Amino acid sequence: MSRFEAVLRPIQIGPHTARNRIEAAPTLVCLANVDGSASTELVEYYRAKARGGVGIVTVGESAIDSDRGITHAGQLILDHDNKIPGLSRIADAIHRHGALASIELCHGGGQTLPTLLGGRSPIAPSVMSSGLHEMLLGHKIEVEVMGRDTIDRVIENYAQAALRVKKAGFDMILLHGGHGWLLAQFISPRTNRRTDEYGGSLENRARFPLRVLSRIRELCGPELAIEYRFSADEMVEDGLSQEEALRFAKLIEDQVDCFQTSCGIMGELRLIPHIHPAYLLPQGKNVHFACRLKEVVRKPVTAVGAVVDLELADRIVDQGSADMVAMARALLADPALVQKTLSGREKEVIPCIRCNECLARVARFLPARCATNPKAGLELEVARAYPFSARPQRVVVVGGGPAGLQAAITAAERGHEVILFERTFRLGGNLVAASGPDFKEDMRRFLRFLRMRVETLGIDLRLGVKGEAEVVAATCPDLLVLAVGAEPVWPQLPGLGDWGAVWAGQVCAGEVETGSRVVIIGGGAVGCETALYLARQGKQVWILEQQDELALDFNFINRSLLLELLAEAGVHIHTGATVVDLRDQRVRAVLTSGEEVALSADSLVTALGMIPRSEEVEELEHAASQVVKVGDCVSPRSLGNAVHEGYYAVAEL
Repeated sequence: MSRFEAVLRPIQIGPHTARNRIEAAPTLVCLANVDGSASTELVEYYRAKARGGVGIVTVGESAIDSDRGITHAGQLILDHDNKIPGLSRIADAIHRHGALASIELCHGGGQTLPTLLGGRSPIAPSVMSSGLHEMLLGHKIEVEVMGRDTIDRVIENYAQAALRVKKAGFDMILLHGGHGWLLAQFISPRTNRRTDEYGGSLENRARFPLRVLSRIRELCGPELAIEYRFSADEMVEDGLSQEEALRFAKLIEDQVDCFQTSCGIMGELRLIPHIHPAYLLPQGKNVHFACRLKEVVRKPVTAVGAVVDLELADRIVDQGSADMVAMARALLADPALVQKTLSGREKEVIPCIRCNECLARVARFLPARCATNPKAGLELEVARAYPFSARPQRVVVVGGGPAGLQAAITAAERGHEVILFERTFRLGGNLVAASGPDFKEDMRRFLRFLRMRVETLGIDLRLGVKGEAEVVAATCPDLLVLAVGAEPVWPQLPGLGDWGAVWAGQVCAGEVETGSRVVIIGGGAVGCETALYLARQGKQVWILEQQDELALDFNFINRSLLLELLAEAGVHIHTGATVVDLRDQRVRAVLTSGEEVALSADSLVTALGMIPRSEEVEELEHAASQVVKVGDCVSPRSLGNAVHEGYYAVAEL
């Protein structure tokens, strides 16, 4: 069998044939017009995925109506025939590049915000709460229980929305019956406590989605293929179990053309990094749900969840775990993933690091962006404004961290002559430390990608050379990019020098070894990741954090998972802790309660943040007539900030 043969085989979905078994999973990117119609930006976003070689492109989370169905600002709303022309532009763009066009139909039910509904209450099968949305608002949300007239109206709205997308030229729909949206609310015993014909037994709870499917078939016929997404395990007490989920799939099998299995409820913040498996969890974490479903249904089954490359996708299909694989974040990071891989350019695929920054943005109703791909969501702007440079110039970059590497790569790709100074003999800067722990393989993939691109683009690399002002000026740069980064903050505490204290980054990079009992001063993201890394080696670890909570600088979606894993690993945590003394191989701290903590340890690790290398910036900022500062030397922030600033520093040169 040739490489990727399993995932490249065509597959029949209802009356349509997909050219391969990769589906661009529905991604909400908040790029629609304010009235819920398709914007040109949205058309180009999905065009890029089809051009990239997938078999099916599924447009994400589109509300079936503007009455109570909306879940996000910036999403498509399928509430009126006047939306058909815009939808047809998306379908045409997808078809032009050989993929099937699908669209996800969604209704938030009780899992949305009244502010999106003109102040009206969300509707649901029973009184329920949505933890995430109530957290966003800061107070309880009153839910209106659906009566029979409302149920009938929403069923019709589903069918009319399906008919509109069929008229617009879409081949398929994906009914979102998972993640706690309205269809799932009827199925789940947790959110459906009705006593009428829509509640009680599974057959009764399935009545609403069955009626939705029946009406769509009646109105749209067999020409419109239906994929049904559901949570194979809601992962909450009293929620839908795997056993009932499988029984439900059997109940609706005759009405659908394929299934897509996920897990969890979006309204529970702690479950979001499981629904969209974060870097702290294994790749392909949720594939086992698809594997189990395949044992009980005849229709094709799609696996989704942290499938990061074509290698893993092919293995899933080849082993019979699923018939298709849906990829979301991996295709946000690089929509050309399939095309590049099949043409022997695997090393050029921009890796997804599963940081969930894309999700964190759309949760705040901001257009989706990607930490590793600065063009994601900006396909139209990039195509119009940043063509290949017509006038090559000399770009000198000082600093080989992620911001400097991205600037050098972008400049070289646009045809400029590039010189890169890096004081050490390795590229990556603080990304080397950030990618060190065993659970940071996704980050290591990105570091390898950056290094490979720099090495293959003909960039003049000057490793082990500090970019001093005279040396830089002698290169006569047309543009000087300063990306000298930041360095760790060291505490001014009595006894620090006696400890041989080390920075957390040195530990994660494997540059130093610690003893078996470790105290970490600083419980931000870096301190917490270092603690998890050490605790998983069997070491006793304590975190002392001055603030009242840990990891407040961490991505809010992944934070709950990190805290959960720290607890599982047995990390000892003291918050509200001010370290006052480090003498005699003991760490003394005073808590906000006034209680004193004294810890005896073998090693002391600091994780107190970073400070820009401002002096180096000042020395260099007059070494050229045109100078731009990027990354942590401006202000220590996220990897995404560094990558985006590096890109846009030279994108218009």
